[in-house]
Amino acid sequence: MLETLIQVVSFGIILGGIYALASLGMELAWGLMHVVNFAHGEWIMIAMYSTYWISVLFGLDPYLILPLNILVGMLIGSILEKFVFEPVRSGGGGALMSIISTFGISMLMMGIAQALWKQNFYTLPNLYMKTSVRIGYVSISAAYLVGFMLSLIAISAIYLFFKKTLTGKAILATSEVIGDPEAAPLVGIDTKKIKILTLALAGAATGISGTIIATFYYIYPTVGMTWCLLSFVVVILGGLGSFKGLLVGGIIVGLLEVIGSMLLGQAYGYILVYLLFIIILYVRPRGLMGRA
Repeated sequence: MLETLIQVVSFGIILGGIYALASLGMELAWGLMHVVNFAHGEWIMIAMYSTYWISVLFGLDPYLILPLNILVGMLIGSILEKFVFEPVRSGGGGALMSIISTFGISMLMMGIAQALWKQNFYTLPNLYMKTSVRIGYVSISAAYLVGFMLSLIAISAIYLFFKKTLTGKAILATSEVIGDPEAAPLVGIDTKKIKILTLALAGAATGISGTIIATFYYIYPTVGMTWCLLSFVVVILGGLGSFKGLLVGGIIVGLLEVIGSMLLGQAYGYILVYLLFIIILYVRPRGLMGRA
C-alpha cells in the first residue's frame, strides 16, 4: 500500500510539473498581457507535429528539435501579437474580442491539421518512452522524468529572467495584472516591443512543452483542445500573474488526475480535476495564489 501511494504521488508531481510548463505560455499571455489565448493548445500541437515528423523523417532524438520548436513558437507569438492582438487592443476590443479572435485562429490551425493529417493518431517512437528509471519504490518512464526536469529548468529560467533582468522587469511593469501599462511608457519602456517579446516568450514555452509532450502523448489534429483546457484550469487554479501558483496548480492537477484514474478508471481521471476547478471558481475566483 505504501509503495503504491509513493508511486502515485511521485507520478502525479512529475506529471504536474509538465502541466505547469504546458500552461506557462497561457500564463504569460493572459496573466501578464491580459490576452486570453484560446489558440494556446494549437501552439503546442504545432510543436508536437514538428517533433514527430522531423524525428521520424530524419531519425533525430526528439530533444534535438527543441531549438527549432522554440524559434517557431517565438515567431508565432510575435506574429499574433503584432497582427492580431495589438490591432484588437488598439481598436478598443477587450478580453471578449481576444477570446473570439484566438478561437478563430484555433479553428483555423485545427482545420489545417485535419486537412494535412486527417484524424490519424500518431505516437512518436523514442527510447525515452521505452526506458524506465527506478528510484527506490518509484518506477517512472524516462519520457516523463526527462520532461519533468526540462519543465523545471524552463520555468526556473523564465522566472529568473523576469526577476533578474531589466527586460524582464520591464515586462512586469507593462503587465496589466502586475504592473501599470499606462505608467510604463513614462519611464521609457517601449510597450509595443515589450508585448511582442512577452508573446514570443509564451510561444517559446509552448515550443518546449510541445516537444516534451510529443515523447509520451498521442498526436492528432484536435489534441490542442485537450491541452488548452488543461492549461486554462492550471492557470485559474494557481492564479493569474503567479509563477508559484502555476507550479502549484500544475501539481494539483497532476495529482488529482492520477488519483482519479486510479479510483475511477483512466477514462474518468479528470473528474476530480474539474470538480476542484468549479469549487475554486466559487470559493476563490482569483485562484489559490492569485493577486487580489
